Amino acid sequence: MAKDKDEVKKITFFTKNTIHCPVCGGDFYKEELYRGGGRLLAGKLTEELRRLYEPSKKYGEINPLIYVIIVCPYCNYAAFPADFPHAEKKADKLKADTEKRKSALLKIFDDIDFTKPRDLKEGVASYFFATMCYDHFDKRFGPTIKQGICSLRCAWLFNDFHKKMPNENYDYLAKIFYRKARFFYSMALEREQRGEETLGAVSHLGPDMDKNYGYEGVLYIGGLLEYNYGNKQDPEKRAESLGKLRRVIGKAHGLGKASKAKPSAILEKAKDLFDKIGKELDSMKKD
Repeated sequence: MAKDKDEVKKITFFTKNTIHCPVCGGDFYKEELYRGGGRLLAGKLTEELRRLYEPSKKYGEINPLIYVIIVCPYCNYAAFPADFPHAEKKADKLKADTEKRKSALLKIFDDIDFTKPRDLKEGVASYFFATMCYDHFDKRFGPTIKQGICSLRCAWLFNDFHKKMPNENYDYLAKIFYRKARFFYSMALEREQRGEETLGAVSHLGPDMDKNYGYEGVLYIGGLLEYNYGNKQDPEKRAESLGKLRRVIGKAHGLGKASKAKPSAILEKAKDLFDKIGKELDSMKKD
């Protein structure tokens, strides 16, 4: 639902200085979220390590995720703020994909506009465009895990749409992006193990904005996505996958005491996942 003009002024603002697009050369202003003043009221942490926020009486519902990604409104080149200026070497390829990006979401949204205050649709589009653009980024930027994070946040935002419009099949789109996130998280961990990319190069591994759960968080989210969206058609392959997954979750998190490296939220949720996997494996043995 679009916000009225007065409310938008209280929640967000456009930067005074323009941002230069290294792909098409356009200059534009980025919308930023005001902080403080009781705008963001932290709620519960979900199983997927997403921080939910309660609507405030003064400002209503605010979704901070939709303002993160910088998007050029002219060519739809998109990336996290720290990465946005560093597309020069791949500018030609990114520019060549402009029409591809512009048409990518036309079947879902036909009125995306990044020159005006963002809504949920621009939030989804920003992460979707970023996922496409990170195909062209060098390995030193950790593009694969960033594609995983962007895909996961797309799924979250599509689920937000589903809550508002339950008859529009946004939950189906959310599942598609959960599966994309599973693919990218799995690939990121494989590339880390082979030395092709390093997760240590990424300053914030999220998966949400409020806390960086680091490598432990990547292992947990990767495991959770595999558990929820991995192959369930072949019982034998499923059992093999769950056995490996249970060992990874148990070893990686230790199921021990909390520390700075292993926050209690990770340990508790990892233990829950560890137990779920064990119950499913026991059920499969009985069958």
